[in-house]
Amino acid sequence: MPYNEYLEIEALQRPSLADFRARFLRPQVPVKISGAIDDWPAFKHNKWTLDFFAKNFGHETVGIERFEPGERGEGKNSPQDYVKHLKFQDMKVGELIRILKEKPDHMYYMAQHPFRRCFKGLRADIHENPYLRHCIKYIPGAHMDSYLWIGPRGTMTPLHQDPMPNFLIQLVGRKLVYLFPPEQARKNLYIGQFERPSFSPVDVEAPDLDAWPNYRDCTPYRTVIEPGEMLHIPRNWGHAVRSLDISISISSFFITYGQLFKLLPEYVSDTWSRLRDGRRWDQVNERAGVNAPPRNADGRT
Repeated sequence: MPYNEYLEIEALQRPSLADFRARFLRPQVPVKISGAIDDWPAFKHNKWTLDFFAKNFGHETVGIERFEPGERGEGKNSPQDYVKHLKFQDMKVGELIRILKEKPDHMYYMAQHPFRRCFKGLRADIHENPYLRHCIKYIPGAHMDSYLWIGPRGTMTPLHQDPMPNFLIQLVGRKLVYLFPPEQARKNLYIGQFERPSFSPVDVEAPDLDAWPNYRDCTPYRTVIEPGEMLHIPRNWGHAVRSLDISISISSFFITYGQLFKLLPEYVSDTWSRLRDGRRWDQVNERAGVNAPPRNADGRT
């Protein structure tokens, strides 16, 4: 099929846990699920709003991805533009909310901020994900946890892979997600041929087919996740995400015990290499592996 024709992701209304595991988790197939967070206070009562975060957590300091006007947006969403213009900055949540309301063209994005580092009491607003029972949901140092995203319309996370499966859960606004099976990663998506090893150099919305001709042979999927929906993104599936509205999302990385046993040698080797090289993760400004901040020569972020 042509690269610019998209397959549909199956969408289900709260499937059983057994059905999810048999049809999607074990075979590593994406699925969009609705109805699973209808009883979460954060969603049920429309509790999580920009004003809610400004009022209750405005004093908290978080790390943001910062783009100035004209650096991102339609026609400027390539991975190359992303890396070229990306800046990291610490900012009070209240100031971020003010910018989102008054200056949405600035593209200030709280991307993948770990719950456990701040936002005391916020977890009470979300219940346990019913599809993560008997899964491992947190491993220190493995960049595996639940993360909060708050950002404006138009943010674009370029095409990349994550080593852990993930549920992307939408609370406010909509997100457009492109997905690609993992066997296409190196040949058709050119993952590994970019300065960030897990990223593709291909702009999924405006691909340069002269530079990346194999992209013509990819098999893309595309879906929009609405408020109250969650998307299962299996490990190593390529994906790119664009916010269609001001958006508040949760990404929950996890792993099954079976997957952990298979990946344990790789994890131990990677951890040992990082310790040996003295590249310890800054737990104060932790990011998931997708958006790890660059480090200076002295090891600081």
